[in-house]
Amino acid sequence: MLFPDTARQFAPYLVRAVDVYATQTTGSGPTAISRDSAVYTLLSFETDSLQTLQVPIRLIGSTDCTDVYAPVDTVFLHSKLTTGPVAQTLAANTTLVPLRQQFNYPVLVFVIAGLSALALLAYGLLGRIVARQWRLYRLNRRHIRFIKTYNRLSRNLTADTASDIANDAIVLWKKYLERLDKQPYMSLTTPEIAERINDERVTNALREADRMIYGGVFTEHSQSALRVLSDIATVAYRRRRAVLQHRRTQPQTEPA
Repeated sequence: MLFPDTARQFAPYLVRAVDVYATQTTGSGPTAISRDSAVYTLLSFETDSLQTLQVPIRLIGSTDCTDVYAPVDTVFLHSKLTTGPVAQTLAANTTLVPLRQQFNYPVLVFVIAGLSALALLAYGLLGRIVARQWRLYRLNRRHIRFIKTYNRLSRNLTADTASDIANDAIVLWKKYLERLDKQPYMSLTTPEIAERINDERVTNALREADRMIYGGVFTEHSQSALRVLSDIATVAYRRRRAVLQHRRTQPQTEPA
């Protein structure tokens, strides 16, 4: 008798651990019954509320093998996230105190007019060029900071730190891409991000990251998964930089 193959027989689940127990025999003689048992700890990264599982064992005969399937079992998932009304307490009584205005409006108008004239003059001479170069400079500085922080996290990734380090790296990566592409990556799930980016490498890398974050699973592919996401971020940076370099319309203000 063969127990199920941990790499193939549990899809879409992943095997976290397998505990094998010694054979137990009850009775004696021809009526004796021996039982072999094993306990599988499984992980699921699906969000369906109902998930099924059917596990086979294989009986080896003298001439062939027979697969014996257990009855289909169902796992019911219940969300632990709760949302409730936010209570807001409003002030019952508010006393307004009148204030005497002591502001020199003529001076304010004069200052605003002077600054506006200087701003228009500067913009007419160098506004677009300076604005574009400044935005490119800030874009480059943000990319350097991202790569430095991301690479430090990647170097510290080990089997013991896989869950925390992978989570920090993915959050950093999502925030950076969200700023570059103006897409809500922080609020998207792994399948949604993979669909938007439309790159099989991203799909596999994010799945590997999910295994590290939620299952603490560290494999030989973990480091390479983070490198793939870093490469995707660099491609997005270069694409954004090319757009800024060739823009001919009025530059818009970007957050610092």
